[in-house]
Formats: sequence, C-alpha cells, structure tokens
Amino acid sequence: MESTIATPVQSARVRLLASARRLFHEHGINATGIDLVVRGAGVAKASLYNNFASKEALVVAYLEEELNGWVDHAQALDDPWWSSRERVAALFEALARSVESRTFYGCPFTNAVIELPECLSVRHVANRYRDAVRMHLSELVEEDPGTSVVSRLVLLYDGAITAAKVAHDAALVREASTLAQELV
Repeated sequence: MESTIATPVQSARVRLLASARRLFHEHGINATGIDLVVRGAGVAKASLYNNFASKEALVVAYLEEELNGWVDHAQALDDPWWSSRERVAALFEALARSVESRTFYGCPFTNAVIELPECLSVRHVANRYRDAVRMHLSELVEEDPGTSVVSRLVLLYDGAITAAKVAHDAALVREASTLAQELV
C-alpha cells in the first residue's frame, strides 16, 4: 500500500504574492493589473481585497517579501571566516550569476520607486532595503555604516545593479566587484 502525503494548499495570500512577484518582475507594477494578479493566483477577486486593502498594499507586501528574501540570501552567501574582500566578492558574484541566469529584472525597490514615485509606503520599504544593504556591506568589511568605504561600496553595488538591468551584462557586475574589492 502506497503512502500519500497530503500537501497543504497554499493560502490565497501566498498565491497572490507569488503571482504579483512574477508579474511585477516580468512586466512592471504599473503594467500589471489586479485582474491579472488574481488570474495568475487562481483566486477570486474578493480574496485579493480580503488580504490586501489596495494594489498599493499588495505592492508593499511584495516589497517586504523581497526585502526579507534579499537579507536571507545575502546572509546565506556570507562566510565570516572569509576575508572582507572574499565576502564582498561573493555578494557581487551572486548578482552576476543572477544576470547570467536571465532571471534578473533589476532592483525591485528601485523599479517600484520609479513606477510609484509619490507612494510613501513604497519609498519607506525601499529605504529599509537601502539600509539593509548598507548594514550588510558594513558587516562584510567590518566598518561603521557611515564610513566613506561603506558608502562607496553601496554606490558600486547600486551601479552594478543598474548597469546589469540596462545592459544585461554580468561582466559589468564583475567589474564593479573588482572595484569594490580594491576598496577593501
């Protein structure tokens, strides 16, 4: 007799966020309508509004998940036994591999702020992301977050992301990585 393990059905919220993430990455926030998100999640429209008060609330929840995912991923890449140079290189190399895998759509936080420039809640999450990047880079190089070294690393990381989005070229990310390693 075969044993079957039942898998729990994902909640409507989880499916809506997964649908929104995929669509926002591929098409952008403004080009993605609520009906498309609902259809992609396979839920009724009422489920969307039971979980999110508005599209803005959905966008903020999506960005919160992106932030948590970035922090988890960045921490998983790090090995405190490595040198500061190796630790910084690992962060940039992960970005370069993302570009090469053709799953890179740019920074979701920058994309969201560009698409929704007047939305304070979106800007708030984007600023929290920037703080997380600064703190992580600060930890990698064991410097105070306010130092010029950390500020320059943040600028190089931002520049690498932007160059990768525009040119779809991992070599640009690796060039930024070389410059970042030279700083530390």
